[in-house]
Amino acid sequence: MLNTADRKPFEVHDHDILKNARNILDQADSAREMADAVLKAVQRNEEWRGKRCINLLAPEAPTSPTVRRLLASEIGIRAAEGHIGRVNRWFAGTQYIDEVESLCVELLKRAFRCQYADHRLMGSMLGNMTVFHAMTRPGDTIMAAPQPFGGHSSNRLDGPAGTRGLKIVDIPFDPRDLDVDLDAFAAIVRRQSDRPGVHRQNTVSRPTPRRCRSFL
Repeated sequence: MLNTADRKPFEVHDHDILKNARNILDQADSAREMADAVLKAVQRNEEWRGKRCINLLAPEAPTSPTVRRLLASEIGIRAAEGHIGRVNRWFAGTQYIDEVESLCVELLKRAFRCQYADHRLMGSMLGNMTVFHAMTRPGDTIMAAPQPFGGHSSNRLDGPAGTRGLKIVDIPFDPRDLDVDLDAFAAIVRRQSDRPGVHRQNTVSRPTPRRCRSFL
């Protein structure tokens, strides 16, 4: 019989980092000191990543002071499920949110010269899941960049590509130049009996070679 007392608790996070966090909280004499520890960690991130790092992740592009003020405003913490209009919302008290969102929709129409626009943001996971379900069948093959070379988790087995049942083939990279190995890439594409579909990188320092794009 298995002794549950000997089992380690399940944990997906880094054990050493969590241990350090516990030590910090254990040394605090009050809830205020615990809160200060969190705020200091946030400030260290702002100083290091915000001022001393070069950002290569598109969704984390620098924001203007106006955008930062809006994110910290009262409207930034309100939920407004549904569509614009009182009868279309799941929550009450959204008349001014409707006003703000309607301005966003009409601004998008003008900016993109279109008749319909949706202002609601969609993350990479949901966006890629939509594409995979619309354009592939379970068992299809896609080619995706491995995560160490800038690939995105939504194109891997533990993301939407895997839940769709797709076969994932890694795009070969030169580990020294961090660039696509074009000869190996071409050979892999020619060996695939079905259509390879995807080349997406989340973090890149140079454009994808044109020859690579032509195969896809």
